[in-house]
Amino acid sequence: MKKQLLFLVALFSAVVGLQAQNFGELEVQKKKIPAIITEVPYTASVTEDAIRQKFSQMGYSAKESKGVYTYKTVRIPEIMEEAFDLLLKVERKSRKEKDESVVYFIVTRSNENYIKSTDDPVLIAKIKQYCLGFIPLAEAQSLEVEIKGQEDKVKSTEKKLKDYEDESVSLEKRLRKLQEDMEENKKNIEKQKAEVENQKKALDVLRAKRKI
Repeated sequence: MKKQLLFLVALFSAVVGLQAQNFGELEVQKKKIPAIITEVPYTASVTEDAIRQKFSQMGYSAKESKGVYTYKTVRIPEIMEEAFDLLLKVERKSRKEKDESVVYFIVTRSNENYIKSTDDPVLIAKIKQYCLGFIPLAEAQSLEVEIKGQEDKVKSTEKKLKDYEDESVSLEKRLRKLQEDMEENKKNIEKQKAEVENQKKALDVLRAKRKI
């Protein structure tokens, strides 16, 4: 039963892989070049960042021209032992499917000897298998983007909370000052009332001195 389950899982993965990949062409400098196309269920920016980070971690840098990245003298044992050049382009799958992307992966030996659909099927299978690895890479990158976005939201909400707390402290100080001013004002009112009474009495004394 366990073997049957493993077989079904492997079969499902293979079917998904076949549906997600095909041989096509990429136009580079007005030349159509054979490419393995892999569909990735994540945005082009996320997918491209994930793949380029992968190659950067492997120690490879690329030259970019119109969205096409060229890597020279790459060694990827999962594909072949000898060094090769590769071209990479990631773009949105379609206007409607903007959250999905397609990866054009082109392997070339010396003198622009591009790997074609009619070449060694074992080599092509290895390249396709390698390209399927872009999907979990993009998934991990997408998660990191979400985490970063959530971290930014946390920082933003924490800053807003700090602003409210600072404002609360400021308002409490103003309230204490206002209460002190009110108490002082009450004392001044009482003093002024007594002063008014004294001045009225003085006025009455002066008026009493009038001669009829």
